[in-house]
Amino acid sequence: MTGWWMWNPAGTAPTRRFRSEESLARSAPDAQVVRSADFTCPAQRRRATAVRTDFLRVSGDPVQVALVEQRLWTLLVALRRAQPVRDALATAPPRAGRAALVAEPSRELAELDRRFDRFADALRVLVSDPTPEQLRHTAALD
Repeated sequence: MTGWWMWNPAGTAPTRRFRSEESLARSAPDAQVVRSADFTCPAQRRRATAVRTDFLRVSGDPVQVALVEQRLWTLLVALRRAQPVRDALATAPPRAGRAALVAEPSRELAELDRRFDRFADALRVLVSDPTPEQLRHTAALD
């Protein structure tokens, strides 16, 4: 599987010339780019890759597409930031009182997963039925 990357749509484009887009992605700061290699968990990498692949097939009103891209960027960054918490929860040894310690992070991860999955589902519908209404719906998701 080849790697992919996504530049922050709100970020400023670099002024230096790069030999390729891949060299740009490798040299970009973490705050400006999300890379497939950022997801060490195969399941999370598959989720992120599927959503990004669907997004690449979206077309229509440039303003609405830009809103969908911004939403995708926000969710990919949140998914990347949640990875250490997921790893810690998965490897934490069972002990007394652990349930209380992991309750809030688990709730937050579940909420992120729900939002991500809802966006992924809307994006999948948009790709299969590219109507202006569906594009507006996807762009308006919270």
